[in-house]
Amino acid sequence: MKRITTEQLHLQAGFSLVEFVVVLVIFSIMSSVSIFNYNRYRDLVQETNVSQDIALSIRQAQVYGLSSTDRIVGDDTIDPEDLFSYNESIPDITEDRSVRGLYIDPDNESLTIFEDLNRNLRYDSATDRVIDTRSILSGNVEILGVDLCDGSPNCGNIETDPVNIAFKRPYPDAYISDTGSYAMYDFASILIGSSTEAYNVYIEVNSIGNITVKKDYEG
Repeated sequence: MKRITTEQLHLQAGFSLVEFVVVLVIFSIMSSVSIFNYNRYRDLVQETNVSQDIALSIRQAQVYGLSSTDRIVGDDTIDPEDLFSYNESIPDITEDRSVRGLYIDPDNESLTIFEDLNRNLRYDSATDRVIDTRSILSGNVEILGVDLCDGSPNCGNIETDPVNIAFKRPYPDAYISDTGSYAMYDFASILIGSSTEAYNVYIEVNSIGNITVKKDYEG
């Protein structure tokens, strides 16, 4: 008759309760790390997409400001008298001061590309013409504010009120202003972030019309 030792019985047995708990804990830790990394990666992708969309919207407003005239899409009654002084078929484009811009509303997560009919370099809903309106809809990612600065960017003057970035034909220069004090600024950093981490990506616009997507804002 074959005898089975205690050691053989132990080898044939399944997992003990302690061993099962240890495996379960290890699996839980690995799952948590994987989920966290996936969520962080997802937020980074969304932040990049939102920042690129905003930068392209600003660029679109700039292109409209450079290329479109009031004779095509606006009100020709506000053109200066000497616009066609040289030849009625060849206008002096330096006298055509039509203005387009982007109105950024962080609280409502919206962007409005507008034609500035009264040419005050700001969006007035009662008088200006809306070219396009866009909403920021991307999970946890949102516009957290706009850092408005003079002299150098990222000074910590973060506004959550709407901000205007306007372009006056025929130059690419950006006219950056808020809707509270109506002051003009040299730089605007549009801060993009999520509920987990803020200010990872931002769009920097300066007064000479450069538009750049950057990372790791430090104000």
